[in-house]
Amino acid sequence: MTQVEPLLADDACRPVFLYGASRLDRQDVARRLHSHSRRARKPFIVAALTATPCALREEALFGGRESGWFAQAQGGTLLVDEIDCLDPALQARFVEEIERLEADVRIIAASRHDLTLLLRQGGFQAGLHRWLTAFDPSQRLGPERISAVCRLPGAGNDRPRGLARALERPLTEYFETGLENDAGDLHASVIGEVERPLITMVLRRTSGNQLRAAAMLGLNRNTLRKKIRELDITVPKGSDE
Repeated sequence: MTQVEPLLADDACRPVFLYGASRLDRQDVARRLHSHSRRARKPFIVAALTATPCALREEALFGGRESGWFAQAQGGTLLVDEIDCLDPALQARFVEEIERLEADVRIIAASRHDLTLLLRQGGFQAGLHRWLTAFDPSQRLGPERISAVCRLPGAGNDRPRGLARALERPLTEYFETGLENDAGDLHASVIGEVERPLITMVLRRTSGNQLRAAAMLGLNRNTLRKKIRELDITVPKGSDE
């Protein structure tokens, strides 16, 4: 714990690089770093690059018709997740933005990949490569340190619990994939993906007893039968009483 607590009290609000772990854990730690900094009363903005189509990333970051993520985060913290997915032109503009004298944003960069490996692969534009190379070990948090921050008392108190917590990661991944693929009605899509396995699981648990399954699901028996037909669900053999 002593390795991560000083970082939470970093009055200089130095930039940080988070790598490995899950996207949700990286976001949890970035929010934790923000809430323990002198910028805590200012905005915390997540630049969810993989959830933004490539053609819209420049406008999302730097603004167009509306304020971009950089402008929204002024005075506060900007988490740039999966920073390695930026193309060279956007990497160059990113460096220009953080080097502007009037810029007042703490940057937390993140990736699922180890920073040392990313730097060796040479995928960064020269300016961004220099900026990231300057990070000392205390500014780089890998899976173990991220996990340590997540375990600190009070961390993640705003996270969902129970079934919502179990569904959080797959739903987040599905949601972001949907945006990346320019999906339309995400609500209907997610409900459609969840409803069939849910009803199937409950029917298995009740050995095909639709009356009991309907009661567990909180559905009318006729409604359950209709959904079974519409979703083409195979009812396990057993009692239907």
